[in-house]
Amino acid sequence: MRSPLLIASALLLTAAGGLVWSRQSESRQWARARPALPATVGDSAPGLDARLAACAARFASWPADRVALAEFAQLCQANGRLAEAMQAYEALLLVDPDEARWPHLLASLLTGYGRHADALPLLERAATLAPNQPIVWLRLGEVRLKSNRPDEAVAAFTTVLKLKPGDPHALFGLARCDLQSGRLTAARSRLQEAVAADPALPGAQSLLATVWERLGNPAAAEAARRRVSGDGRYTEAPDPWAVDLAAHGHDPYALLVAASALSSDGQPRSALPLLARALTLAPQDARLHRQLGNTHVRLGDLSFARAPLERALTLAPGDEKIRTDLLNLLRELKDSPAAEQVVLDGLTACPDSNAFRFEAGLIAARAGRNEEAIARFTEVWTRESGLTAAPCELAATYFAAGREAEGAAVLEKLAAQHPDDAGVLTLLVRRGISTRDPRTGDWLRRAQTASRPPPLLAELRQAYFARFGVMP
Repeated sequence: MRSPLLIASALLLTAAGGLVWSRQSESRQWARARPALPATVGDSAPGLDARLAACAARFASWPADRVALAEFAQLCQANGRLAEAMQAYEALLLVDPDEARWPHLLASLLTGYGRHADALPLLERAATLAPNQPIVWLRLGEVRLKSNRPDEAVAAFTTVLKLKPGDPHALFGLARCDLQSGRLTAARSRLQEAVAADPALPGAQSLLATVWERLGNPAAAEAARRRVSGDGRYTEAPDPWAVDLAAHGHDPYALLVAASALSSDGQPRSALPLLARALTLAPQDARLHRQLGNTHVRLGDLSFARAPLERALTLAPGDEKIRTDLLNLLRELKDSPAAEQVVLDGLTACPDSNAFRFEAGLIAARAGRNEEAIARFTEVWTRESGLTAAPCELAATYFAAGREAEGAAVLEKLAAQHPDDAGVLTLLVRRGISTRDPRTGDWLRRAQTASRPPPLLAELRQAYFARFGVMP
């Protein structure tokens, strides 16, 4: 008969062996499931390679380091390594199955590729794990709608409104469901409610115009179109779970593109942290300083815009777009001496720029340096014979200099080349009134057809009547 001690020892050995086998099995499974390191990128994304490698080293063995794996996934997503990001999120579903962010973020990548069928169960899983998070239900509703499941989409959008009453994005989603199901009146009501909640909601006025058209009310449709802001394109609601690019971004160009998109979508303030991050990575990149300056311009912070635009021009003095941006800002700031210096420096830094030749001509004309202005405008006209701004200014400068015949010759040539140009016709009318030219009435009628601003047309008509005693 075996002793109890021997039996207990045998059981312990058996249990230990089973545990070792289980851990070995889990380690083998993890070796197959863990994401691979993406190819190195070097200096194009400073610090990214080292940060990814450090994360990979921490989750290389089982049990996996969840924090390192999550950081790896978000680093990959933030820097455009999307295949590796999806692998990492799939791995997180295994090692951190109770966290709703991972199926949510993986679904966002899949929907970007149009893989709605694959994203749908992930979003449903996220909604189960985080039932009180509005963004989860909002994304679920959007994917259900795109998957031609409007009734289920309605349920998701309705849940958003229970969690966040009056949410304009949920109302917009419900309106799309109504429209897809032919419920035009309901869609109109939803959209009107969404616009009342957020008058600047992208896409709402455009869709409302479509609904009004289908309801047979073209006047209301046109009124809605006039209220469209930007390009009228719908943009998704901000996602509080989205990857923080300012924390995880290492590619300055990708950060620049993301910041530019935010600014274009009416969210310039949200672009500022991305640009700050990009500038820590690439402080000598003139494009980043230019975008930062223009973002401040969009925000109305003109005094804050000047320094980054001046820095951008210092880094890239031959960039005509940067120089033009700074010139426009200095004019807004009414700093004429600095604006003139930017133009004059541009003649050397941008020797092929007709725009700066033209600007230099304007500066000379305003200063009474007519011969210099005439030379500038003539050169621009010679180089860009199809445009009218330079020859119009040339004619005006000739007249200011008392060279009537030469100014008249320029206008006659312009009138022959551009018989319906509003700017040319305006100059002709003014000149005709001054000289009592019998053709002035015809020029004025053509200027009216060319849709000059009403105050200007009224002024010209009054001057014509005062000169000729009749209306054209």
